Amino acid sequence: MILEKADHWITKLLEFIITVCLSVTVILTLVQVIFRFVLKMSLSWSQEVVMISFVYSVLFGAALAFKNSEHLTVDIFENAKPIVQKIFNVISFTAVAIMIVVLIVYGFQLVADNLASGQIVGFLPIKKGYVYLALPLSAIFMLYYHVKRVIPWRG
Repeated sequence: MILEKADHWITKLLEFIITVCLSVTVILTLVQVIFRFVLKMSLSWSQEVVMISFVYSVLFGAALAFKNSEHLTVDIFENAKPIVQKIFNVISFTAVAIMIVVLIVYGFQLVADNLASGQIVGFLPIKKGYVYLALPLSAIFMLYYHVKRVIPWRG
């Protein structure tokens, strides 16, 4: 019961983040166009905000796609014997899990290095490390849904 509620709220959190980020991307892009072509002015900071919100929406959207099994798959061994399918499922699960763990470990290393360097994003006073934080955080959600696919729980 508790795990199902947590799962529900994790999904709602991801959906909220994606909705906000995509809304910011679309609205701010429209505002950019209006300022540039109608008012003949440019917003120096807007491109960075659009880029950051787009990055977060894509990476957190990828995590949500893990939950719904919406990533591209190749069914080469669809008609193979059940034992061959099981072997390839184990290999596939392991390879994906290793890749996700690599994203988490090296993503946090990238974030730490960039926060330590103090680099900021263009015109915004935001450290690049906070932009890169989307990578390991989304990978944690991906790992959660990846493991949950193999070890489902019911209350």
